Amino acid sequence: MVECDIMKNNKGQALVEFIIILPIFLLLIISVIDFGNIISKKYSLENDIDIISSLYKDNKTSEINYYTNKKDIKVKLTNDGDLTNIVLSKNVRIISPMLNLVFGKSYYISVEKSIYNE
Repeated sequence: MVECDIMKNNKGQALVEFIIILPIFLLLIISVIDFGNIISKKYSLENDIDIISSLYKDNKTSEINYYTNKKDIKVKLTNDGDLTNIVLSKNVRIISPMLNLVFGKSYYISVEKSIYNE
């Protein structure tokens, strides 16, 4: 009889442990989603820099402006003799409360490419 009384008192233990662990688990999941978003945007910028460099080689500056405005990308072109340096940057919004403490409300990503002038 003593063992049965002890078992009856421990029925809610799993529920209490679950309620304590659930917010921490959800914060970790949201943080992983934010990191995935940052990596995805960085990969997208790397693809965009290839497109913009080919447009720059073809002297299509109006298309570069249209493309960067459409995708909300900041572009910086600098000429240094035979090389042109292209830098693309974008701010990524962070939604995770844990990552907000580390990175702030947004995370700044940028990619860079140098091409030879012809």
